[in-house]
Amino acid sequence: MFIIGIIFIIISFFILYKRLYLKIFGKKAVGKIIGYTGCTRGTHGIVAYNYKIKFCYDGRDYVAKSLESVSTPIGNVPNKNLNKEVSVYFNINNPELVTIKESDSAVIIAAALFIFGIITFFI
Repeated sequence: MFIIGIIFIIISFFILYKRLYLKIFGKKAVGKIIGYTGCTRGTHGIVAYNYKIKFCYDGRDYVAKSLESVSTPIGNVPNKNLNKEVSVYFNINNPELVTIKESDSAVIIAAALFIFGIITFFI
């Protein structure tokens, strides 16, 4: 369990690092949630989809995947926040990955992984 705890702690730091790096050193743009990408299946009938966001920066249009996601039961099609205008931060060298300013779901996931990692670290 010690190794699993360490892995969860490392993953939580990586998620926080990516989000903070994009917010501090990234460029800011206004975008629109146009859909969902990827599908991560959970063990209890839950599926998570990352947001697909279209934004314009410096006269160019980009479509990117966000760090944040929406969860739904398996078989349901998500429609949460669809067509919502959001502020995004992105790295100009890698505009395919963004973080949404208004959403804290990545921080919540990182905190949960960190707490779970600490618990399994000491078991």
